[in-house]
Amino acid sequence: MNRVIFQGDVLEKLAEMDKASIDCIISSPPYWGLRDYGISGQLGLEPDFRDYLKTMGKIMVQLKRVLKNTGTCWINLGDTYGHNSGKSRYAIPERFYINCIDDGWIARNHIPWYKANAMPSSVKDRFANKWESIFFFVKQQKYYFDLDAVREKTITESKPFNVRVRDSPKGKYGSLFSATEDEIANHNSKGERKMLNVGGQPPHGIHRSRNDGKDDWEYTSKGKNPGDVFFINPRPFPEAHFATFPVDLPTKILKCACPQDGIVLDPFFGSGTVGVAAEKLGLRWCGIELNEEYIKMAKKRLSPYQNESGWMFD
Repeated sequence: MNRVIFQGDVLEKLAEMDKASIDCIISSPPYWGLRDYGISGQLGLEPDFRDYLKTMGKIMVQLKRVLKNTGTCWINLGDTYGHNSGKSRYAIPERFYINCIDDGWIARNHIPWYKANAMPSSVKDRFANKWESIFFFVKQQKYYFDLDAVREKTITESKPFNVRVRDSPKGKYGSLFSATEDEIANHNSKGERKMLNVGGQPPHGIHRSRNDGKDDWEYTSKGKNPGDVFFINPRPFPEAHFATFPVDLPTKILKCACPQDGIVLDPFFGSGTVGVAAEKLGLRWCGIELNEEYIKMAKKRLSPYQNESGWMFD
């Protein structure tokens, strides 16, 4: 199913896909009430936002069906200000997020995608919008996620540290959560781990939960967790529709969320940004797109990545 773009209604095409066949889903569905893409059956032109959310709910049910149990799902969604409701936000991303949780998705992160170079705004009675939501969902507690692939270099070198060793003598945690004898023996009074080399190498480790309910804070030389805010600026793509997100966004997600032999799906393929990101990382991809013009655009955009294996555009 690599390099396939299915043209048609997203629900119909998802229903034709095999169960548990996708490793990672990344998509930015059309936002409600913002743009007419000029094609019959498009999402986002429902007369009531509640109808839009119902359709999104049906799409998420199908996405859960085609996603592997170890897979991850990432949805970028923006909001709308109502002209007939005192110019209030409809809070569509928040409603969508809660609906997904109520429908059984496990929510791992609500990520603000901050855009420093966002389009200028002429509004004078509120702050200009500088960020959008990215929702990170999974189906079960254990899933594929390679944090090491996206760790960031620390400004100063991290020191092995255990807060309970430092604070236990103060009686802060009580007997239940106080440091163990082994922990105390392996750390100094400041809570810093004693640097015992093994084969000439410094100790490595991760933050981990213990069976007794206590946590260890251990050292890792691989860099820091980048956190749950994405600082990624949009980039212009003159041929695409207005809603194109930058290739850096799916690239960052795919680095940590899709195994090297995995396949990523974008059910609202648009101009093919997720496909471009997958090609850059050597991953397989497939997409669904209703608008034939956008499929032509995506094929043109992806043509430089064509190789001996050829294409399988549907």
